[in-house]
Amino acid sequence: MQVLMTEIETVREHMVMLGLTEGFTSRNTVRISQTLDYLLNELSKVLAAD
Repeated sequence: MQVLMTEIETVREHMVMLGLTEGFTSRNTVRISQTLDYLLNELSKVLAAD
């Protein structure tokens, strides 16, 4: 679970940086946001299984 949480934080930071440089509605920012959503859903599944 710690690896997943670290990955979530890394992707979140990347998304924010992309949003600030390319805009929050850019194709790249939206794609990273979708990746972050996926990771957060995976974390939710792990937490629900406990």
